[in-house]
Amino acid sequence: MYKRSAWIVLICLLLLGFSATALAEEMERPAGQHFSLVNENFDIIHQTGIQVYPGDTYIAADNSKYLVTEIKGDTARCIYQGKEPMPDISEDSQTQANILNQSIPAVSKGEKPTIAVYHTHSDESYVPNDGKESIDGNGGIYDVGAAFVTQLESLGFNVDYNKENHNPHDVNAYNRSRKTAAALMKKIPAAIIDVHRDAVPPGEYQANVNGQAVTKVKLVVGRSNPTMKTTMEFAKNLKAVMDKKAPGLSDGIFIGKGSYNQDLSPRAMLIEVGAHTNDKIAAEKGVKLFADVLPSVLGITPTTGANVGQADPAKKPASPNNQKAGTTILIILVVVGAVIGGFFLLNRGSTAK
Repeated sequence: MYKRSAWIVLICLLLLGFSATALAEEMERPAGQHFSLVNENFDIIHQTGIQVYPGDTYIAADNSKYLVTEIKGDTARCIYQGKEPMPDISEDSQTQANILNQSIPAVSKGEKPTIAVYHTHSDESYVPNDGKESIDGNGGIYDVGAAFVTQLESLGFNVDYNKENHNPHDVNAYNRSRKTAAALMKKIPAAIIDVHRDAVPPGEYQANVNGQAVTKVKLVVGRSNPTMKTTMEFAKNLKAVMDKKAPGLSDGIFIGKGSYNQDLSPRAMLIEVGAHTNDKIAAEKGVKLFADVLPSVLGITPTTGANVGQADPAKKPASPNNQKAGTTILIILVVVGAVIGGFFLLNRGSTAK
């Protein structure tokens, strides 16, 4: 009996440890710290505030592919793996959505599809305009989200913009935002976008696109996502159209160790719109250009002159109890309960013999 109890305790501890490790994969560096990805010649090829691990991959703006092989302090050493093949985007080849219809129907001609938008990190802000890099529950990222939504609506999309506050900006943020993403998925949107900003020096994202100062947009794909292959196809289609419609807008694709809730939809994407050091107005311009690529990727004809509503302010946290990884605890309790139930059944079986 005591041996079985000890096994139950051990399994619970292992489950807790596994959960903590999985969550840590989606952590970011503290403010003011970032990783520099370097090639074999120690040239900096990319900078990011996302936690970087060996096995992560970065596809640069020119489609050069780099594999992270070693982490030393704030430096991620990479090896070049050649050019990543990108989809062939042409005027008469706007059928990319058909590739991505595993669990979401392809967008039909004449249909007014829905795009879902939310923010896992509700505090993210832009220092030049907001005064600091973090504003609890109502960061400048909401202004960038509102600009994104406005542009999408002007293109003829329905937009389901959830402004839920997922603070604090900690290891459990993606657990809290998962509840939001799952609720958004109930309406079967054509795509769901989690809008972030990075935390690196301004030069990483500064760009001039079509004659205007903007920030670049980076796509982030989670390699712990079981449907990562489909997510990657979506990201590559997005980048290919960005490169065609707005050359210079893309800051590439980062394939990191996390999941980022992308298992919920084959068209779930995390975007980084500039960094905390960049101008927020430039970020708003950049995200509008990114919105312009979605009609082509989803295979629809954009419209103009749509009625655009005023964005609502960010919501306050739903409840203090949900702030402390309620979702994680619930999952662990359910699994632990199942384990205990299994041992109970085994005990009954042993007694019957």
